Amino acid sequence: MHCGSCEARSRDGATPREPAQHGPIWGAERISGLRCAGCGTLLGAEDIIRLLLAKQSQLEQFGLLKPPPPDPAAPVRALRVIRVEKD
Repeated sequence: MHCGSCEARSRDGATPREPAQHGPIWGAERISGLRCAGCGTLLGAEDIIRLLLAKQSQLEQFGLLKPPPPDPAAPVRALRVIRVEKD
């Protein structure tokens, strides 16, 4: 996935930016899915939300994302309203 600025550059036809760091980064494999594929910067909150919503859409498309069934052992709570009239 590309960050917002890299996507804007590709839409405008500008040349892509160079990666922020050319050398290996310690622990980069742990956050590889959260880094821009173009420039290597960490994705922002909006980009991560778009990534998660796209994944949710894919899972729903194939029926792999369903709400959990209700727990039958859990007591059902009902709201009772008692009206008291004023004199």
